[in-house]
Amino acid sequence: MEKITNILILGILIAGCLQSTSQTYTKEEAVETAKEFLANAPTYKWDGENMKVIEVQALYCPYCWSVVIEFQSRHGGYGDRTGKIVTQVITPHTARIVVKEGKVISAVLDEKWDEMIQDMIQTGCG
Repeated sequence: MEKITNILILGILIAGCLQSTSQTYTKEEAVETAKEFLANAPTYKWDGENMKVIEVQALYCPYCWSVVIEFQSRHGGYGDRTGKIVTQVITPHTARIVVKEGKVISAVLDEKWDEMIQDMIQTGCG
């Protein structure tokens, strides 16, 4: 009887492990999530073009990926620039987007613009 109980417990543990790992987020899914986020983000949506994935790295947390995408804007600046004075110059951008478990948790353009909160990243002491 004890042997049957142990087998049942082992079966339950194995089933639990299989169930908890069946929800994975692949590199390809992370890339699609990052591209979809960027396509709908204000900077790209306003005047971006030529999106190109240049790097994808697995990060240390489970199901975390860093996706680097290059693109161009037809004007200078970031975000939705409707009603603002802008320069008409092709501007290259690099977006580093972190996807965790299928959700974007960070999106930074050119290491200085936070695309998620639509503001410059504060650096230095002030």
